[in-house]
Amino acid sequence: MNWIKFLDIVADVVTIVGIPVLVVATGKLYQEYRKAREVKFVSQDCLEFNEQKTGINLVPLKMVSAFPRPGDAVFLPGETHDGKNYGGGEYEVEKLAFTFDEAPEIAQPCPAIPSKVVAYVRKRK
Repeated sequence: MNWIKFLDIVADVVTIVGIPVLVVATGKLYQEYRKAREVKFVSQDCLEFNEQKTGINLVPLKMVSAFPRPGDAVFLPGETHDGKNYGGGEYEVEKLAFTFDEAPEIAQPCPAIPSKVVAYVRKRK
């Protein structure tokens, strides 16, 4: 009968510790699930090159080491279909627009991370 009492105590300890751990883990999994199900636009988390309201090129923000500045010249590859390159060429950056999202995972007051950068460009002659 001693081993039954011992198992009873072990079961009580596992229950007391396990239920709060299970609740916290379930809550974190639910938050991750909701974040994964958020609708994302094609250009979200990208540097978008835009000429006259037309997107020319997208570069993931993770791949960008430096942003172009107004007045900089950039060469963009464009799209290739049927052996023709559409939109490729040398462009001049006119202005940049940054969009930021809230970042609650960063422990700072009012944390934000860039979610999209739009570089407005015009074709160089």
